[in-house]
Amino acid sequence: MTTPDLRLVPALPEHVDLWMALRDEPVSRKLVPMEPATRESLLKRLQESTSDLSDPKATGFRWMVELEGRIIGTVAARELSRFQGRIEIGYMLSSAYHGRGIGTRAVGMVLERLFAWPFLHRVWLTTAADNLASQALARKLGFTLEGVMREHFFIDGQRKDQQVWGLLRSEWEARRSLRLSP
Repeated sequence: MTTPDLRLVPALPEHVDLWMALRDEPVSRKLVPMEPATRESLLKRLQESTSDLSDPKATGFRWMVELEGRIIGTVAARELSRFQGRIEIGYMLSSAYHGRGIGTRAVGMVLERLFAWPFLHRVWLTTAADNLASQALARKLGFTLEGVMREHFFIDGQRKDQQVWGLLRSEWEARRSLRLSP
């Protein structure tokens, strides 16, 4: 069995239209609580983020998910607190690639990079309460459901609950050692 070539590449300003298209997909609009954004505001976010984890001043990071030479999604890490040792991650994959484990692999690759920081203690993410695929991704990577923020966001004309998931360094390392053992 061959594994498709999956890479994380630095997010660049030229990816803005791809990112806009991802955000505009019906599944994204239904399940991802996004603030309205213009092309210019997304371009600014791309310019303000980096993929360079060695930048001591950076608090936001973004990569594009590339599968066999084609950009199919994005993974971001934001609101880094070096003092608290925590960061939030978010991800979005083109719906044409859902259900193949690609999102889980891409987020796992980002977690490997983030937990290389010795100061990082915790990574967290949020999912819509009805986003079962995103919840499955969180579980597969070892995240624990920590709580529900009731009616936390507005989407499709309705108030919806948002789940908070957390992953501690000790949990990541325990799962990692299981993956590496013979």
